[in-house]
Amino acid sequence: MTDTSHDIETFASENDCDVIVFEYLDKMKTPKGFWGAKKLRFKLRYWRKKGIQNKVTEMAHYLGMRMSRVNARNTSALAYDGSGKVERNNKKDLATFTTGKVYHADLSASYNIGARYFVRGIQKSMSETRWLSLQAKVPEVAKRTYTTLSSFTSLTKGLEAPKAS
Repeated sequence: MTDTSHDIETFASENDCDVIVFEYLDKMKTPKGFWGAKKLRFKLRYWRKKGIQNKVTEMAHYLGMRMSRVNARNTSALAYDGSGKVERNNKKDLATFTTGKVYHADLSASYNIGARYFVRGIQKSMSETRWLSLQAKVPEVAKRTYTTLSSFTSLTKGLEAPKAS
C-alpha cells in the first residue's frame, strides 16, 4: 500500500500536478453472487483501495496539492472516444471498442476520470443558464455518469464557438 501511495505522490510531484483525481469508491457494494471467501477477497481489495486513497490524500495535502474524487460509474465501461460501451477480455485488462479498436481498459478509464473532473470544473465556473445553453450544444454532458473524453473535447469546442447575438 505504501509503495503505491508513494509512487502516485512521486509521479504527481515530478510532473508538477496541482490536483490528484480519484474515483469515488465510498459507496461501493459487494456484487450479487459473492459469498464466502470470494466476498472476503472483494472486501479486502476495497479496503486496500480506500487505504491507498487516504494515504495519497494525506501526502498530497502535506505537499500542498488538492484531491478530487469523481463518480466511478461507467468510467471503465465507456470508451473514451465516445463510441459507447466496451467489451472486456477475460483478464479485464483490454477493452474492445464498438469501432473494433482495442485499447487498455485502465488507460481509457483514466481519460474518462480526467474528463469528468474538467467537465465538473467548467460547469461550476459558469451560470446555470449558460451551462444549459452549452448543454444543448453538447448533450453528452447532460448525465455526468456518461461523460467521456470525447464529450469533454466537444464541450471545449462548444465553449470556443462564437455566440449568436
